[in-house]
Amino acid sequence: MSTTPTPEEAREALRDVDRRRGQTAAAAGRSRWTWLAAGVLVAAYGVLADRYPGFVRTYGTSIVILLLLLSMAGNTRWGAALLRRPVRPRITLSPAALLWSALALALLIGGTALATALDVAHVWLWSGLFIGVLLAAAGPWWQRRVLTRVA
Repeated sequence: MSTTPTPEEAREALRDVDRRRGQTAAAAGRSRWTWLAAGVLVAAYGVLADRYPGFVRTYGTSIVILLLLLSMAGNTRWGAALLRRPVRPRITLSPAALLWSALALALLIGGTALATALDVAHVWLWSGLFIGVLLAAAGPWWQRRVLTRVA
């Protein structure tokens, strides 16, 4: 009696592993509306910062803290249950991924700071819209890529 699987059994096992990986990624990911809402909120903040600077000077820190708390709440058990995320993934970032993330963040912050220093008109409006659209459009793609990558 041999324990070596047949080629068909091996293919079926690999298909099953891929299917399970996809199910886990779907359960662990944030829903599309979460990414859209985050993009809309960031874009709205950029518009507010550009059009009503007094409002943002008064309430800007409170708004940013509230958004950060909402983001962190999604990573707690009760927040994940509220957002219907039954699985919380354990993601180990490679040094290359951290470097790319730091580079992208530095470019966004540096570009906005440079545009502000050069006195570009409506810099907060355009940076808020750009980052908001980027979050809403590329967020689900990035999440799917991170959750389904092969270790």
